[in-house]
Order: sequence, then C-alpha cells, then structure tokens
Amino acid sequence: MEHPEYKRIIYEPGKVTRIKLNRPKYLNAISHPMYGEIENAIDNFTNDPECKVLIISGEGNCFSGGHDAIGLTPESAPMMGHDAIGSCEESSCEFGQELTPAELIEKYGSEREVWRQYGKQHQYFLNQMHLNKLHRIPKPTIAMVHGYCIWGGYFLAGVMDIIFAAEDALFLAEVGQTDPGTWDWGPRKVLEVMYEHRFLTARECYENRMVNRIYPTWEILEKETLAYADRVAENEALAFVSLASIKKAVYHTKDLQGFTMACEDTWVIAPPGSRARTQGGEKHTERYEGRGMARTPRALSNLKDKLESEGKEVPKLVLEALARASARDDKAVWQKALHQEWRDKERIARAEAEAKEHVEREEKKK
Repeated sequence: MEHPEYKRIIYEPGKVTRIKLNRPKYLNAISHPMYGEIENAIDNFTNDPECKVLIISGEGNCFSGGHDAIGLTPESAPMMGHDAIGSCEESSCEFGQELTPAELIEKYGSEREVWRQYGKQHQYFLNQMHLNKLHRIPKPTIAMVHGYCIWGGYFLAGVMDIIFAAEDALFLAEVGQTDPGTWDWGPRKVLEVMYEHRFLTARECYENRMVNRIYPTWEILEKETLAYADRVAENEALAFVSLASIKKAVYHTKDLQGFTMACEDTWVIAPPGSRARTQGGEKHTERYEGRGMARTPRALSNLKDKLESEGKEVPKLVLEALARASARDDKAVWQKALHQEWRDKERIARAEAEAKEHVEREEKKK
C-alpha cells in the first residue's frame, strides 16, 4: 500500500511491520506532527492485509522522552499536526505541511486561540486516538522499549497489547493517566508510585506485570521481539480462532470492568497536565524558581533514593541524567521558551510579572 514520506517516524510494512519513532536528537519527543504520522502509519498497517503484527520502538538511545511540550525544538507546542478526522474545528494543514506557531497565529487570530486549538488536538491524540484507534487495532501490537519511556511515550507503549523491554528501560507516567494504570498495576501500586512520583525500572514493571518480558541489552531485546512477532504472524494463519477475535474478547472483558469509561472520565476527574496550586494560588512555581520541567529530575531522584534505601544499585542512566539536570540552568531555558519571537507580548509581560511577584514573596519569607 502507498503511504506518504514520513519525516518523524520510519515505517517498515511487512508481515511483521515496524514503526520507529525517529527524532533521536530530541529523545524521540512526540510532537503533534509526529502523532499525525503515527496515526497515518497505524491506518496503513490496519488496512494492509499483508501486515500481521506491529512493533513500535524508538531510534537512538530511548523509546521516547515524552511530549514535545517545552518549546525548544522546531516542533514543540503549540505546533499542530495533520488533523485526519477533524479533532479541531478545521484541519490545521494538509498532511506533511504543518504550520509554524507564527503561521497558526495568523490563521487563528491570536496566541490564545492557537493554544485552545492545540489543546483540543492534544486531547484527541491522547484520548480519542489512543483509546478508540490504537487500543482497538484488530491485529497484535507490541511495544519494544529501551531507555526512557516517559509520559506520552509511556502512554503510547502502554496502549499496545504487549510490552517487551530492555533492562535499562525507565518508565514514568503522568499523575491521572488511567491508561495504562490501574488495570496494569492494581490500585495500590498505582497510588504508591503516583504519591511518590518516581520512575519505575524495567525489572519493577516486569514484577508488577506491566511489562511482559525483559532482556539484558537492546540487541537481544530486538532479536527476541522480532522472533516472537514472527511466531505470532505465522500463528495467525494457523489459529483455529483468529487472533483478532482473541484480542477482541480479552479487551471486551477489560471493558466490562469499566476500562473505557474510566479512561474517558480521566479527562474530567484528573486531566493529564493538571497541576496543584500553592497556598498562595500560584500555579507555576517550578518555573519561577528556575527549575523548569523539574518533574522528571525529581522522579529520577526519588527512584535513586528508593534504590539506595533498599541497598540496590542505581542505574548509570539515572546518575547521568541527574548530573545533567544539576548542571542545567532551567531558568534560562524557561526564559528562552517564553521569549520566542511568535509569543504574544502581553502574555510574556504577564508571566514575567507573576515570576517577579513570586520572587518578592519568597524574599519576604526569609
């Protein structure tokens, strides 16, 4: 089947089909344009009778570092992707011709409206696409995970039928994300991890039945995952009951337990990205204090503390990431993201004023 020339993923159709996230320079951060390509590739896989099993993985050092949301790559929010089924009021662009933030502001009239449209598309990709398309692909799907698997990456891997991981894989979920969550871990484990806000190792995920198998290296992971997928593809031709019927029955049982309803309600009860306010009503104190996207370093630090407390070895990947976070000037990073040329000057001034007020309040407390 014909498919467009993808810029952010590698699509390798076949009996065992591969989708590879291909932005290694940015740790395979998932931008909206990448989501659009993933959706298009999934459609091609689903509709091609020659494609039997799907493996999704990441190029470079990890599966995915999460959503491209910080504003420092060419495709960061609020850049939008191809809108194949009308997740926004109108398609933002033709496939492969994504608009820049400046072009989006010209199209929609204001930065505020662009963010509103971006939010609607974000909800589509995270909720409707994951839940109603990726989760319901009528063929076997496998996530092959190594290195970081964070937030959006975790969401993408978790919606696949099976997860095979390398020993170095590190998983981090957003508070409030139900899929995957309670059904994979059980409520007590979910609350333990979410309250503590930390990464999980591949071994811990395996022990808690979130990951099916773990392998010592990336090379062995890829070899064994491909071998497994090949056996599944061959089994499709021989099975007395089709694999699609088996998958449908399993997920029907999951739905009888309330899975789909719970996932949909998550966007009302605890929408991903929602943040608690301080006693003074402030919402972005991490930015004001120069700690930027500090949730990930804090989650790494909490994993380090847990492992050390238990007398276990801390993975090299964790120690190296914490050293980089300690050396990074997150306040400068936030300022660079805030002062991009397309940003609305009034919004910049308001953010700066709020940051200044926060600093003054903190000084008075000393």
